[in-house]
Amino acid sequence: MKIDITEQDLFNYVFSPDLLSPEVAEFLNNSKEFSEDIEFFKELKNSLRQELSYQEKKLLAKKIPSYQLNEIIELYPVQTPAKKKVNGLILAAASEEQKKPVVSSRTYYDNNKAYIIKVINYENSCKIFVFSTLYEIIQNFDLIITPQNLKYHIDDNSVPLELDFNVVPESITLEFNLVQQS
Repeated sequence: MKIDITEQDLFNYVFSPDLLSPEVAEFLNNSKEFSEDIEFFKELKNSLRQELSYQEKKLLAKKIPSYQLNEIIELYPVQTPAKKKVNGLILAAASEEQKKPVVSSRTYYDNNKAYIIKVINYENSCKIFVFSTLYEIIQNFDLIITPQNLKYHIDDNSVPLELDFNVVPESITLEFNLVQQS
């Protein structure tokens, strides 16, 4: 008995075998007739699992207008050295009850140190400065503060992002939409 095998059957054999009828699945398991086609779909499936390089994604964004390429850059806090304990005498002026500072700051870098973010918390507000070590104006990006997942769109980094509350991010993400314009 000959079974008619379609391209859809071959595709399903590799990608969704549960969609095949038992007769078609058994035929394809035991037949060498479609081995090249099946191998093609297996290679296709494996290639879909591989991550595209950034350069490949840029080429796709240029060729396919609907493909939007986002560049995502993670920034993490710079570890500040621990304060040294003072052994010895403490002067009377230093022993007075000290108020907590009204201003605190924290610096964030990406792995390549191409971007630096400075978060300055005041008493009841915050300013977030975004810098490029390439001395460029950074335009049209989203700034995401985690773990709160606060997301802000920033037109350019010439002025800081001002918030009317304090934030102490674990990390900050910059997300650039790299849609190619014709």
